[in-house]
Amino acid sequence: MTPAARFIAVVAGIAGMVLAGAELVRQAYLAADGSVNWPAAAWWARLTGDPSWATTGVAAGATAALAVVLIVMAVRQLGDRRRGPELVEFASTGCRARLSVPGLERALARRVEAVLPGARVASVGLSKTRGGWRARVEATLPASDLADARARAFATLSDDLRRLGGMELVRLDIVVTALHARR
Repeated sequence: MTPAARFIAVVAGIAGMVLAGAELVRQAYLAADGSVNWPAAAWWARLTGDPSWATTGVAAGATAALAVVLIVMAVRQLGDRRRGPELVEFASTGCRARLSVPGLERALARRVEAVLPGARVASVGLSKTRGGWRARVEATLPASDLADARARAFATLSDDLRRLGGMELVRLDIVVTALHARR
C-alpha cells in the first residue's frame, strides 16, 4: 500500500469515527433525557428529512465511491506480497533465458549468508522499480558486523544480479530481525 493510499484510509477512518462519535453522543444524551430537544444540523436535516434525488443521490454516490476505494485498498493490502515478476526473461543474440525470481531469491539468501559470516537470512525479496531492482533482506546478523554489512551485501548482490541476468540493483534494504554475538 502506498503512503498516499494509507493517508486516504487514515483520513477516511478518522472522519468516520468523528461523525459516528458525535452521533453516538447525541443519541445517548437524547436517550438519557427525554425532555431535551436536540435537532440535527440543518444540512443533515435537509439531507435526511426531505429526500431529493439530487442530495440523496450525491451523498449515496460519494459514500459508495469511498467504500469501493477503501475495499480495493484493503484487498490490495491483504493480497499477494510479491511486487515484482515471477519470471525475468532476457535475450541475447540467438538465445533467450528465463530466470525464476523466487529461485533467485533463495540463491541470493545463501549468497548473503556466505558473504556475511554468522548471518542467518530469513528471506530475500526482489521487486522491480523504475530504475532497476530493489532487494529486501531480512536477517539475523552478528552485532560486530553492522557497520559494513550493508556495503558488502550490496556489492555482492549487485555483482551477482548483473552477472546472472544483467539486472541492475539500485536499492538494498536490510531488516535486522535480531543481533547475536559472533561465534
